[in-house]
Amino acid sequence: MRAAVPGGPLPDETAGRRDALLRSLAKATGRLRRRIDAVRGDLARADVAATLAQRARLVVAQAARAPRGADKLVAVDWAGGHAAEVEIPLDPARGAREQVEAIFKLARRLRDGSEIARARLEEAQRSCDALAGLVAQITTDPDADLDALAARARETAPREFKLAPAVRPSAPGRSVRPLPRPPYRTFLGASGARILVGRGAAHNDALTLHVARPRDLWLHAKGHAGAHVIVPLHKGASCPPEVLVEAAHLAAHFSDARDELVVEVSYTPRRYVRKPRKSAPGLVVLDREKVILLRREATTLRGLLAREVVE
Repeated sequence: MRAAVPGGPLPDETAGRRDALLRSLAKATGRLRRRIDAVRGDLARADVAATLAQRARLVVAQAARAPRGADKLVAVDWAGGHAAEVEIPLDPARGAREQVEAIFKLARRLRDGSEIARARLEEAQRSCDALAGLVAQITTDPDADLDALAARARETAPREFKLAPAVRPSAPGRSVRPLPRPPYRTFLGASGARILVGRGAAHNDALTLHVARPRDLWLHAKGHAGAHVIVPLHKGASCPPEVLVEAAHLAAHFSDARDELVVEVSYTPRRYVRKPRKSAPGLVVLDREKVILLRREATTLRGLLAREVVE
């Protein structure tokens, strides 16, 4: 018969909790590494765009007088002390000036986002290193306080770390079915307001069509694939402006526009959202909408992600 620590978990239960914590840390580390790779890719694109913009400055005069249908612009660069030919390929179907201006606009947008991206990269790397330290402590210290380490992991990476349920021994011949997750994640605004975010395309449908009530507020990043977001509202109540901004942050973050500094977010009462017959999962049509032009704030987003409610 195995001995148990008085008032504490059985050895089998402790082992299950340790394994669950290690699995959760591995998943969180994987998410952080994917984010690090994505941010590095963004910074590399910013460098390429800056170089292209430098070259495009040499052909501004040619772009102003280039005929429609031109397929390239050519100039001479003397910056290196000798003549070097610079060529900018063009789409003949579009105006040369329009394309050069688009190069400058892209370079400015990526440059403006680079400072935030570098900060995100450093933060993600620190979090990744910290989680590695927790893994080392769990695997080397059999008496480690698992609850305290889980709390530190949640504080270190609130968005990535989700504690997996421990696997407990079951009676022979019986399987344990995990409880189904809701089709949404729950976040709390600074005021305590609940904001629901769909977990995926099919879950978006479930959240919008079966969970949300007609009076609730529905949000989505305009023109981008992403999560449906719902702000539950009391009958006759309107959404406070600060909660609208927080919900818009989540709609932008959980979409393809998550790295954009400025994002258009559509919002409307749920009763104006409908799903066409036989349409793809997550696809809906809005009979009415308003649009908020959201300038993302890292502090607001971090606070929301840290206040996720695990259901």
